[in-house]
Amino acid sequence: MLIIVSALILGTIPAAIKEAITSLSPATQFAIRFTIGAMILTPFVRNLNVSLVRDGVILGVLLFPVFAAATIGLETVCANQASFIFGLNMVFVTLFELLFRKRLSIRAILAVILAFTGIGVMSWKSGQLAIGNFWLLGSALSDAAYIIVLEVFSSHHLPVPLVTIQLWVVALLGILWAAPELTEHIEAIQTSLGVLIYLGVVATVIVILLQTVAQQWISAHEVALFFALEPVFGAIFAFLLLGETFETRGFIGAAMVLVGIILTLTRPKIDESDLEPTQVQESTVSDGTAKTGEVLVGVLSPNKEIENLF
Repeated sequence: MLIIVSALILGTIPAAIKEAITSLSPATQFAIRFTIGAMILTPFVRNLNVSLVRDGVILGVLLFPVFAAATIGLETVCANQASFIFGLNMVFVTLFELLFRKRLSIRAILAVILAFTGIGVMSWKSGQLAIGNFWLLGSALSDAAYIIVLEVFSSHHLPVPLVTIQLWVVALLGILWAAPELTEHIEAIQTSLGVLIYLGVVATVIVILLQTVAQQWISAHEVALFFALEPVFGAIFAFLLLGETFETRGFIGAAMVLVGIILTLTRPKIDESDLEPTQVQESTVSDGTAKTGEVLVGVLSPNKEIENLF
């Protein structure tokens, strides 16, 4: 349920960012958004330790390109199309899992071909592919890596401190990115404060916190399954908030992307006994990093107390 709510909110982000960057540069909007989010959570942080800070910094560095690339991409790509391209993060999650197991099925290859062809069909205009699509693909790829790493780290730390450290890392990187132009947008920041607060609180703090809590219980692949709803929500909100609709080409491309995502997420379950012995060995534990087996137990354990977020 937490992931479904997160996917629903994620669907509003492209439309909200499109609204914000009409008056603000991508860098300024990005920096303000994550600074707001980090400041809101900071008063609730306590019990910091070295492993928590380390893991939070790693996740923050992975999270920065997810949202930075998406923000840049939305300058030249419409919100409904962006939602479907970003939905490829689910395809990338599965590809990473398959590649790590050294098994790439025909189904996975077909899914990737369909999804990327669909993006081309949606995006190809006047004989050229908008550069924003490549930024959004980079965002989706980064998000897949983030989801996989979060599956490991989320089971070892309380959600609020872990998310807060991530947000401060992203906010500081965003401020460095926006520094040359921040002072030029003071008035625009004031006029766009409503959408910036929404992006900072709802689309950042709540989304990432919900995902972090959920990934204490479910695997990266299960997250991918639920996040497949995001492109649908994104297209709906793009229509309701911005009046964006697909042309015939867009509907065909979106359908191809959805089929690619569905093919990826409904792949046959891999039997661990089919893997090579070296692929199922547990890794060692060092300074807060769990063995592979412990991570899976932590994700599936019904006794985990998620009520204690702080």
